[in-house]
Amino acid sequence: MDTNEPSARAERFLPDWIVGGVVRASLIPGLWSWGRANADVWPGVMPDTIAAASVWNIPLISAAQTAQIAVWGAQLIAFLLLVGFLTRLVGLVLLVACAIYAFWIMPEAWTSVVVFAASGFYLFARGGGAVSIDGAIVATLR
Repeated sequence: MDTNEPSARAERFLPDWIVGGVVRASLIPGLWSWGRANADVWPGVMPDTIAAASVWNIPLISAAQTAQIAVWGAQLIAFLLLVGFLTRLVGLVLLVACAIYAFWIMPEAWTSVVVFAASGFYLFARGGGAVSIDGAIVATLR
């Protein structure tokens, strides 16, 4: 295989472990701070968040459960991204959350959703990079 292919040159210029780490690190502050701002004592959430969830009209789930899933899920995802564990699953969850947000909650905020969806898709497709628990597990299994 020729090592001068464009993908090999791109990998030498900007290794995948750097890109995966940057994508993970860029999502953590927003998810964590939003979750902490809307959280109350476990398992509760702020009443304003439950009121907002009642407007969202997500089918099959009550407003209180929707608010709990959103708030505690954001904090759990931020922690998993921080340590780099289950990164591909987190990427899939972010894609699903972006779809729910774009279709049911706030369709007019599609520009923000696209950024989060692109980050979630990258994590789903490529993982968290070598500097993560997932990367260490894959490296030991090779």
